[in-house]
Amino acid sequence: MPRPRDPALGLKALQTAFGRSVRSATANPADLQLLAGSEDATAFGRRIDVYRNNAWQFFLTALERTYPVTNRRVGADFFRQLARDYRVQHPSQHGDLHWIGAAFPAWLADRMAGTGYEWLADLARLEWACEMSVAAARRDPVGLESLGRFDTDVLPHLTLVLQPSLQLVASPFPIWSVWQANQHDDAAAPVDLATGAEHCAVACVADRVAVYRLEAADYRLLQHLHTGMSLGDATAAAGTDAETPDRLLSRLLGWAFGEGLVVQVVKASPA
Repeated sequence: MPRPRDPALGLKALQTAFGRSVRSATANPADLQLLAGSEDATAFGRRIDVYRNNAWQFFLTALERTYPVTNRRVGADFFRQLARDYRVQHPSQHGDLHWIGAAFPAWLADRMAGTGYEWLADLARLEWACEMSVAAARRDPVGLESLGRFDTDVLPHLTLVLQPSLQLVASPFPIWSVWQANQHDDAAAPVDLATGAEHCAVACVADRVAVYRLEAADYRLLQHLHTGMSLGDATAAAGTDAETPDRLLSRLLGWAFGEGLVVQVVKASPA
Protein backbone atom coordinates (compact mmCIF):
# COMPACT_ATOMS: atom_id res chain seq x y z
CA MET A 1 0.00 0.00 0.00
CA PRO A 2 1.45 3.43 -0.90
CA ARG A 3 2.78 5.38 2.03
CA PRO A 4 1.56 8.93 2.68
CA ARG A 5 4.00 11.69 1.83
CA ASP A 6 6.17 12.79 4.74
CA PRO A 7 4.64 16.11 5.90
CA ALA A 8 8.13 17.33 6.82
CA LEU A 9 9.29 17.00 3.23
CA GLY A 10 10.28 20.41 1.93
CA LEU A 11 8.91 22.15 -1.13
CA LYS A 12 12.41 22.32 -2.63
CA ALA A 13 12.77 18.53 -2.53
CA LEU A 14 9.42 18.12 -4.31
CA GLN A 15 10.32 20.71 -6.93
CA THR A 16 13.69 19.05 -7.53
CA ALA A 17 12.08 15.64 -7.97
CA PHE A 18 9.46 17.07 -10.31
CA GLY A 19 12.10 18.86 -12.37
CA ARG A 20 14.18 15.69 -12.74
CA SER A 21 11.07 13.73 -13.72
CA VAL A 22 10.06 16.22 -16.39
CA ARG A 23 13.54 16.61 -17.91
CA SER A 24 14.63 12.95 -17.91
CA ALA A 25 13.83 10.43 -20.61
CA THR A 26 12.14 8.25 -18.00
CA ALA A 27 11.20 9.22 -14.47
CA ASN A 28 13.18 7.82 -11.54
CA PRO A 29 10.91 5.45 -9.52
CA ALA A 30 12.08 7.01 -6.27
CA ASP A 31 11.15 10.49 -7.51
CA LEU A 32 7.76 9.25 -8.67
CA GLN A 33 7.03 7.68 -5.31
CA LEU A 34 8.15 10.83 -3.55
CA LEU A 35 5.83 12.94 -5.66
CA ALA A 36 2.91 10.51 -5.59
CA GLY A 37 2.81 10.24 -1.80
CA SER A 38 -0.25 8.15 -0.96
CA GLU A 39 -1.24 7.81 -4.62
CA ASP A 40 -0.24 4.96 -6.89
CA ALA A 41 3.18 5.84 -8.35
CA THR A 42 2.48 4.14 -11.68
CA ALA A 43 -0.72 6.10 -12.29
CA PHE A 44 0.99 9.27 -11.12
CA GLY A 45 3.82 8.56 -13.56
CA ARG A 46 1.39 8.59 -16.49
CA ARG A 47 0.36 12.11 -15.54
CA ILE A 48 4.02 13.14 -15.28
CA ASP A 49 4.48 11.80 -18.83
CA VAL A 50 2.16 14.55 -20.10
CA TYR A 51 4.37 17.23 -18.52
CA ARG A 52 7.52 15.52 -19.76
CA ASN A 53 6.29 15.36 -23.35
CA ASN A 54 5.12 18.98 -23.28
CA ALA A 55 8.43 20.17 -21.83
CA TRP A 56 10.36 18.27 -24.50
CA GLN A 57 8.19 19.63 -27.33
CA PHE A 58 8.58 23.21 -26.09
CA PHE A 59 12.36 22.71 -25.86
CA LEU A 60 12.62 21.16 -29.32
CA THR A 61 10.37 23.75 -30.96
CA ALA A 62 12.36 26.62 -29.43
CA LEU A 63 15.62 25.10 -30.68
CA GLU A 64 14.20 24.45 -34.16
CA ARG A 65 12.99 28.05 -34.46
CA THR A 66 16.33 29.41 -33.30
CA TYR A 67 18.38 27.21 -35.65
CA PRO A 68 16.23 26.60 -38.74
CA VAL A 69 19.15 26.46 -41.18
CA THR A 70 21.19 24.12 -38.98
CA ASN A 71 18.09 21.94 -38.66
CA ARG A 72 17.64 21.90 -42.40
CA ARG A 73 21.26 21.05 -43.12
CA VAL A 74 21.43 18.04 -40.76
CA GLY A 75 17.86 16.84 -41.26
CA ALA A 76 14.96 16.73 -38.83
CA ASP A 77 15.73 13.30 -37.35
CA PHE A 78 19.38 14.05 -36.57
CA PHE A 79 18.49 17.49 -35.25
CA ARG A 80 16.02 15.91 -32.83
CA GLN A 81 18.77 13.61 -31.57
CA LEU A 82 21.14 16.55 -31.20
CA ALA A 83 18.44 18.41 -29.28
CA ARG A 84 17.94 15.49 -26.89
CA ASP A 85 21.66 15.16 -26.22
CA TYR A 86 22.06 18.93 -25.83
CA ARG A 87 19.17 19.08 -23.37
CA VAL A 88 20.84 16.53 -21.10
CA GLN A 89 23.78 18.88 -20.60
CA HIS A 90 21.92 22.17 -20.97
CA PRO A 91 18.34 21.88 -19.67
CA SER A 92 16.31 25.06 -19.74
CA GLN A 93 17.28 27.28 -16.82
CA HIS A 94 15.19 30.31 -17.75
CA GLY A 95 11.53 31.17 -17.97
CA ASP A 96 12.13 32.72 -21.39
CA LEU A 97 12.39 30.09 -24.14
CA HIS A 98 14.66 32.46 -26.10
CA TRP A 99 17.65 31.40 -24.00
CA ILE A 100 17.32 27.67 -24.60
CA GLY A 101 19.71 27.84 -27.56
CA ALA A 102 22.37 30.06 -25.98
CA ALA A 103 24.90 27.28 -25.36
CA PHE A 104 24.09 25.29 -28.51
CA PRO A 105 26.86 26.61 -30.83
CA ALA A 106 29.63 25.90 -28.29
CA TRP A 107 28.10 22.51 -27.47
CA LEU A 108 27.82 21.70 -31.18
CA ALA A 109 31.48 22.66 -31.69
CA ASP A 110 32.50 20.01 -29.15
CA ARG A 111 30.08 17.49 -30.62
CA MET A 112 31.31 17.99 -34.19
CA ALA A 113 35.03 18.25 -33.44
CA GLY A 114 37.03 15.95 -35.71
CA THR A 115 34.00 14.88 -37.77
CA GLY A 116 34.46 17.10 -40.81
CA TYR A 117 31.26 18.95 -39.88
CA GLU A 118 32.83 21.60 -37.68
CA TRP A 119 31.28 24.25 -39.95
CA LEU A 120 27.87 23.47 -38.45
CA ALA A 121 28.92 25.07 -35.16
CA ASP A 122 29.86 28.31 -36.94
CA LEU A 123 26.58 28.23 -38.85
CA ALA A 124 24.83 27.90 -35.49
CA ARG A 125 26.84 30.86 -34.16
CA LEU A 126 25.53 32.93 -37.05
CA GLU A 127 21.96 31.89 -36.32
CA TRP A 128 22.37 32.68 -32.62
CA ALA A 129 23.71 36.11 -33.60
CA CYS A 130 20.44 36.64 -35.48
CA GLU A 131 18.48 35.74 -32.35
CA MET A 132 20.52 38.10 -30.20
CA SER A 133 20.08 40.86 -32.75
CA VAL A 134 16.30 40.51 -32.72
CA ALA A 135 16.23 40.65 -28.91
CA ALA A 136 18.46 43.74 -28.68
CA ALA A 137 17.29 47.31 -28.17
CA ARG A 138 16.85 49.54 -31.20
CA ARG A 139 18.05 53.14 -31.36
CA ASP A 140 17.46 55.85 -33.92
CA PRO A 141 20.40 56.08 -36.34
CA VAL A 142 22.30 59.22 -37.26
CA GLY A 143 23.40 60.14 -40.78
CA LEU A 144 26.81 60.61 -42.33
CA GLU A 145 26.30 64.35 -42.01
CA SER A 146 26.86 64.01 -38.26
CA LEU A 147 30.59 63.82 -39.04
CA GLY A 148 30.36 67.30 -40.55
CA ARG A 149 29.91 68.83 -37.10
CA PHE A 150 33.60 68.21 -36.43
CA ASP A 151 36.73 69.83 -37.83
CA THR A 152 38.81 67.68 -40.15
CA ASP A 153 41.70 67.37 -37.71
CA VAL A 154 39.32 65.92 -35.10
CA LEU A 155 37.98 63.10 -37.30
CA PRO A 156 40.65 60.50 -36.36
CA HIS A 157 39.72 60.99 -32.71
CA LEU A 158 35.99 60.30 -33.15
CA THR A 159 34.35 57.11 -31.98
CA LEU A 160 31.11 55.62 -33.26
CA VAL A 161 28.34 54.23 -31.09
CA LEU A 162 26.82 51.38 -33.08
CA GLN A 163 23.40 49.78 -32.92
CA PRO A 164 23.00 47.45 -29.91
CA SER A 165 21.70 44.81 -32.32
CA LEU A 166 25.01 44.61 -34.21
CA GLN A 167 26.63 41.17 -33.97
CA LEU A 168 29.84 40.04 -35.66
CA VAL A 169 30.64 36.47 -36.67
CA ALA A 170 33.69 35.26 -38.62
CA SER A 171 34.39 31.71 -39.73
CA PRO A 172 36.98 29.83 -41.80
CA PHE A 173 33.94 28.35 -43.60
CA PRO A 174 31.47 30.04 -46.00
CA ILE A 175 28.70 30.24 -43.40
CA TRP A 176 27.03 33.30 -44.94
CA SER A 177 26.69 31.46 -48.24
CA VAL A 178 25.16 28.43 -46.51
CA TRP A 179 22.78 30.65 -44.54
CA GLN A 180 21.80 32.62 -47.64
CA ALA A 181 21.23 29.48 -49.71
CA ASN A 182 18.74 28.20 -47.14
CA GLN A 183 16.45 31.22 -46.84
CA HIS A 184 13.80 29.81 -49.19
CA ASP A 185 11.53 26.77 -49.09
CA ASP A 186 12.89 25.27 -52.29
CA ALA A 187 15.93 23.00 -52.27
CA ALA A 188 19.11 24.91 -51.46
CA ALA A 189 21.92 25.02 -53.98
CA PRO A 190 25.03 23.23 -52.69
CA VAL A 191 27.77 25.40 -51.21
CA ASP A 192 31.40 24.45 -51.71
CA LEU A 193 32.92 24.58 -48.22
CA ALA A 194 36.36 24.84 -49.79
CA THR A 195 35.59 28.41 -50.87
CA GLY A 196 36.91 29.45 -47.48
CA ALA A 197 36.36 32.08 -44.85
CA GLU A 198 33.45 34.48 -44.64
CA HIS A 199 32.94 37.43 -42.32
CA CYS A 200 29.45 38.44 -41.28
CA ALA A 201 27.71 41.35 -39.60
CA VAL A 202 24.18 40.91 -38.26
CA ALA A 203 21.85 43.74 -37.29
CA CYS A 204 18.15 44.35 -36.84
CA VAL A 205 17.34 46.98 -39.45
CA ALA A 206 13.81 48.32 -40.02
CA ASP A 207 12.37 45.51 -37.86
CA ARG A 208 14.05 42.76 -39.85
CA VAL A 209 17.29 40.89 -39.39
CA ALA A 210 19.90 41.74 -41.99
CA VAL A 211 22.92 39.46 -42.43
CA TYR A 212 25.80 41.05 -44.33
CA ARG A 213 28.88 39.44 -45.82
CA LEU A 214 31.92 41.70 -45.42
CA GLU A 215 35.40 41.71 -46.84
CA ALA A 216 38.01 40.68 -44.27
CA ALA A 217 39.49 44.20 -44.01
CA ASP A 218 36.04 45.77 -43.59
CA TYR A 219 35.19 43.23 -40.91
CA ARG A 220 38.37 43.93 -38.97
CA LEU A 221 37.75 47.66 -39.10
CA LEU A 222 34.13 47.28 -38.00
CA GLN A 223 35.24 44.93 -35.24
CA HIS A 224 37.64 47.55 -33.88
CA LEU A 225 35.04 50.30 -34.12
CA HIS A 226 32.60 48.04 -32.31
CA THR A 227 34.98 47.83 -29.36
CA GLY A 228 35.04 51.63 -29.06
CA MET A 229 38.30 52.41 -30.87
CA SER A 230 38.61 55.84 -32.47
CA LEU A 231 38.42 56.08 -36.24
CA GLY A 232 42.17 56.65 -36.47
CA ASP A 233 43.19 53.84 -34.14
CA ALA A 234 40.70 51.39 -35.67
CA THR A 235 41.92 52.11 -39.19
CA ALA A 236 45.55 51.62 -38.18
CA ALA A 237 44.74 48.38 -36.35
CA ALA A 238 42.66 46.95 -39.20
CA GLY A 239 45.51 47.17 -41.70
CA THR A 240 45.24 46.15 -45.34
CA ASP A 241 47.56 45.55 -48.25
CA ALA A 242 44.78 45.89 -50.79
CA GLU A 243 43.93 49.57 -50.50
CA THR A 244 44.75 52.75 -48.63
CA PRO A 245 43.45 53.11 -45.05
CA ASP A 246 41.51 56.26 -45.99
CA ARG A 247 39.69 54.46 -48.78
CA LEU A 248 38.90 51.53 -46.49
CA LEU A 249 37.51 53.84 -43.81
CA SER A 250 35.51 55.87 -46.32
CA ARG A 251 33.87 52.77 -47.77
CA LEU A 252 33.01 51.26 -44.41
CA LEU A 253 31.62 54.52 -43.02
CA GLY A 254 29.45 54.98 -46.09
CA TRP A 255 28.04 51.49 -45.64
CA ALA A 256 27.56 51.70 -41.85
CA PHE A 257 25.81 55.06 -41.93
CA GLY A 258 23.79 54.04 -44.97
CA GLU A 259 22.50 50.92 -43.22
CA GLY A 260 21.52 52.84 -40.09
CA LEU A 261 24.13 51.12 -37.90
CA VAL A 262 25.53 54.28 -36.32
CA VAL A 263 23.52 55.86 -33.50
CA GLN A 264 26.00 58.44 -32.18
CA VAL A 265 29.32 60.07 -33.05
CA VAL A 266 31.44 60.97 -30.03
CA LYS A 267 34.74 62.81 -29.68
CA ALA A 268 37.12 60.57 -27.76
CA SER A 269 38.48 61.98 -24.55
CA PRO A 270 42.25 62.66 -24.62
CA ALA A 271 44.36 59.94 -23.02
